[in-house]
Amino acid sequence: MKGRYILTALIAAFCFITAAGQNTGGKAGKFIGFTASQPDGKSVKLSDFVGKGKYVLVDFWASWCGPCREEIPRLKDIYYQYKDKPFDIVGVPVFDKVENTQEAVAEFEVPWKQILNVPETVPEAYGFNYIPYIILIGPDGTILERDLRGDDLWNKVRSYMRDF
Repeated sequence: MKGRYILTALIAAFCFITAAGQNTGGKAGKFIGFTASQPDGKSVKLSDFVGKGKYVLVDFWASWCGPCREEIPRLKDIYYQYKDKPFDIVGVPVFDKVENTQEAVAEFEVPWKQILNVPETVPEAYGFNYIPYIILIGPDGTILERDLRGDDLWNKVRSYMRDF
């Protein structure tokens, strides 16, 4: 059983990695709301974080995804540099088990909130089929940038936060 899970995860990872660059979503438009039931029984909405006057990076990721894990130190640097400004990060684990996400959050000491148990329809609604997929949403809830990674992630956040 465990071998089958590992094989499935490897196949999924291959599919997500080879699909990189197939971003079908444009920049413009409002964020797409969703609600997820958390392990404690409470419901959390993306709108609890977005459209509240802050810039918000939304990190769609999974605990088993190597490239996702590679982005965490960069995201932590950005978070600590701008957390006292009108800026936040929200993790949205997709294609993952809640317990695996929680272990990775603890392992990497991720300081930002995570929305767990995300509906399977969310990646399609945002137009992606690979991870990591990081978007920047403006204070009014408008999607400003999509598919941010590496130096481009840093540069885009800096350009929007330069006045703060």
